[in-house]
Amino acid sequence: MSAIYYPMLTMFLWTFAVMLRNVHVRLRSVSRRELTNEYFELFQGGEPSDIVAKTGNNLKNLFEFPVLFYVALVAAAILQRAEPVVLVLAWLYVGLRIGHSIVHLTINKVPVRFAFYFASNLVLLALWVWVGTVA
Repeated sequence: MSAIYYPMLTMFLWTFAVMLRNVHVRLRSVSRRELTNEYFELFQGGEPSDIVAKTGNNLKNLFEFPVLFYVALVAAAILQRAEPVVLVLAWLYVGLRIGHSIVHLTINKVPVRFAFYFASNLVLLALWVWVGTVA
């Protein structure tokens, strides 16, 4: 199996873990009668707790720029560009995205969270530039 698969797998597993956390906080919110099932039909008729909002927002965020990460690694594999630089950039991206999620889901300090977000997107840009410079 190609080494390029492992950063993608790790990113997927992290996204899945955040999804499980999202389900957990929503179910807990409903069981405590903080929100109703009807709230989740249209996301109206109540005010979600901070943890429900943060977890949902973080999960949505993992389906924005990270999608471009998966595509870049698939392109690298197809173009036979799974070089050490690509692997380093891929793992750096995964680490920064996990760091972003951890900050978002815990202390949620915007300057720290933004630093992870911005750095991860610079790494993603570098990844695309490297993969796209096929000779």
